[in-house]
Amino acid sequence: MNLAVITTIGANAGDNFIYEGFKNLFPTECYGSVFLVDKTSVPKDNSYRKLIDESDLVVVSGSPIFYEDCYRMKWQNKILEYSEKSGKGILLFAVGSNFRCSADGVVELPDTAKDSNYESFVSRYSRAILGDFIVRDRYCSQFLRNMGFLNVRQFVCPSLFAANGWDSKLSACQRDLIFIVWGNTYWNCAVPSQTILKLCEDVRRVLQARFSDKKVIWVCHDFYSYKGLIKHVARRDVLFSTNYVDFFKYYSRCYFAFSIKVHGSMLLASMGIPSLLLQLDSRAAVVEALDEDYATPSTPLDQLIDMCVEKMRNVNKYKEKISALKSKYREDYKELFDSLEFA
Repeated sequence: MNLAVITTIGANAGDNFIYEGFKNLFPTECYGSVFLVDKTSVPKDNSYRKLIDESDLVVVSGSPIFYEDCYRMKWQNKILEYSEKSGKGILLFAVGSNFRCSADGVVELPDTAKDSNYESFVSRYSRAILGDFIVRDRYCSQFLRNMGFLNVRQFVCPSLFAANGWDSKLSACQRDLIFIVWGNTYWNCAVPSQTILKLCEDVRRVLQARFSDKKVIWVCHDFYSYKGLIKHVARRDVLFSTNYVDFFKYYSRCYFAFSIKVHGSMLLASMGIPSLLLQLDSRAAVVEALDEDYATPSTPLDQLIDMCVEKMRNVNKYKEKISALKSKYREDYKELFDSLEFA
């Protein structure tokens, strides 16, 4: 069976982490060729149609596809239209939400009762999907259930399995870096970007003072965020690469991270490395599957530091916990694949 996987190509390393996790979970005996469809190019040309024509199944893996006015998103409408025309089914593989969030962590779901376009949009997916709505966060599940779509199952984001084979060979004491994982690619947070950057700078400053044996350094997953950050931070203090594989090497040296990127936290978790995630929108709920809490922009700085220090005290226990969770979630995915028609 050939697959057309909808993702982004070369734009954001986080999407590559999701895809790597997908490859490590999807049963290899069930597919032949994999064609990557760059969702950013779908509205611009029709080359995606040929890739779907050559595939037996369309896969949307890990991406947030439900958010305010999502029914207007061109790439989704074009994929749905061609799926309907070609008769190709769609596997929603742990897709997520991206809903607006207040400074103190209150997530605002769209009012689907007042806007029937949401239900019409989701109904199109409901007719096209293979099996159930497979989602990765509770807000996504709640959004669907609010409209009466009850065939919803929640799974951990595939990115938890991204680093299989890349686990750090260094002991905790040998890992010499603390990361501030930065990204300016969020749009559903009520707090201005400058305020979030100042908060990250304050966390970096305090952590560097308290952990002088470590180097506290910034990490960016995309060029847009990197280009903006180096206007405020010395280039030598920022890790960035256009090759997502380099991030596996970077992260293997990490001891702990303060992160505003959910897939920074998820890749670290995949390696058994703890982090504290700052919630900027509903995507942060992904880490709840790790039995982890997260901070909000309204959390006082001294409390943020206490949360970071507490997580660093339990580095070894964290790795054991993640190992057990990965075993459990891999079994969950195996049961899912066994229940689908292609298995």
